[in-house]
Amino acid sequence: MKFNLFVGTVCSALFMSLAAANSMAQVSDPYGTVASQALPDRIVQVDGGTKFINVHQGEVIKFVFQDQSFTWKFDTFNRMSFEFGVIAPKNFANSKAVIYLDPNPLYTG
Repeated sequence: MKFNLFVGTVCSALFMSLAAANSMAQVSDPYGTVASQALPDRIVQVDGGTKFINVHQGEVIKFVFQDQSFTWKFDTFNRMSFEFGVIAPKNFANSKAVIYLDPNPLYTG
């Protein structure tokens, strides 16, 4: 009886780990993707004084610094915070700012 319980527990743990790995595998980039041709939901001006940027999952943001810009789509399942420099092109303003990714309000009842 103890052996059957042990086997069941191990199988359950294995199944759960595979399910978690599969959910992460469906996201090509955990931070989102470049969306150069997409129409942005909003435009965010970034400068040396920018400390944080709040965005929602699924949102398309055009980031602007002086004469530079890039557009990013936050198409990810993860709720997290990360440094702006992870997604910003090299030499873009204030790569130390923190991006706070919140759930899409359309899906949060």
